[in-house]
Amino acid sequence: MSDYLTRASELRASAAARIKEIQSDKDLTETAKGKRNAEIRVPTNEKLTAYKNKHEAEKMETRDKLHRQLFGIGHRFGATEADIQAAKLNYRDALFRADSIADENAALRLLGRAQMTGDKELAKAIAAVSYEKGWNRALNDYAGQSEAIQSNLQELLDYERRVGNAQDRMTESMSFTQIPETPEEQKARMSGTLEPRTGAQIITRL
Repeated sequence: MSDYLTRASELRASAAARIKEIQSDKDLTETAKGKRNAEIRVPTNEKLTAYKNKHEAEKMETRDKLHRQLFGIGHRFGATEADIQAAKLNYRDALFRADSIADENAALRLLGRAQMTGDKELAKAIAAVSYEKGWNRALNDYAGQSEAIQSNLQELLDYERRVGNAQDRMTESMSFTQIPETPEEQKARMSGTLEPRTGAQIITRL
């Protein structure tokens, strides 16, 4: 569980417990309960939204890192800026060519030729497109050329499975779900005692 997911889960549970305690307080009026509940719920929901956004950004950053690790282009030590730009251009051209491949059989044929001629950029581009299109035979063929590539591919696939797991998605949904307005808040709002939230303040009529 990521740090932001843990924080959100703990924050939501704590806020829900505090709201429940307020609702069961017989010494408070309905109006007072509504106000106190809003003072807890509104900032909590703002934090939950912030945590969710950071969690999603963290997931995207991790995936991009693993994707670059497998399909990105590297440069030899001492490469000049001209070498780097030329490598980028060659890889872009290879990706454009690979993206026009009709099916997996064609991908396998072109991959075989690229490997036979030592065209690393084209082979990697075909692997990248195969990953996007779910062409596992071509992808595994590419990964089979070295243990390092196999390890990087397995790491990426394992991560994709983790973030796509139904149980994990449910946990995320529950942790980041906004706390709904309580009945006491609704009554206070309908009576005009509690105004909609504006800025950083909960404005109430005295």
